[in-house]
Amino acid sequence: MLIDRNGLPAEDVWTYLGADTPIPVDAANESCQQSVLPLDAWLAANERGAAPAGIRVQGHDDPERIAALLPQLELVVIEFPKTRDGRGFTLAKFLRDKWNFQGAIRAAGPLLPDQLAMLWACGFDSLLSSSEVPTARWREAALAAQARAGRPRTLLARLTA
Repeated sequence: MLIDRNGLPAEDVWTYLGADTPIPVDAANESCQQSVLPLDAWLAANERGAAPAGIRVQGHDDPERIAALLPQLELVVIEFPKTRDGRGFTLAKFLRDKWNFQGAIRAAGPLLPDQLAMLWACGFDSLLSSSEVPTARWREAALAAQARAGRPRTLLARLTA
């Protein structure tokens, strides 16, 4: 299920393909362009001139390797292998701040609503959540994050507000 920045379910127009899924050579095909491939499969498709506009990477993938591909991408899906693996946060921050990626960055994996504020702070636009986490929990987390964002962060700022 796709969760947007407001913690609400959203329609997902992207198709997530496996590494072994054949891709049509016609790169102009809209269904091909709205597809997401794992990094190595995307690189192979790119050599054939049929790379889609979406890529799926792991938090441990080399950011420099991904940075060279950004001009061709509209969506980067960063997979988190487990909830306590923070490398995906760092990768998203690099994509936004160091390489000024303007496309969408989506988180995927066993994430928790408690991590939502950090996802948004690092530059993620949306996340793919399992159906095990109730939608209401994502909405509550988004509302709490929005409330915290409006408050001064330091003691001095709070005292002088």
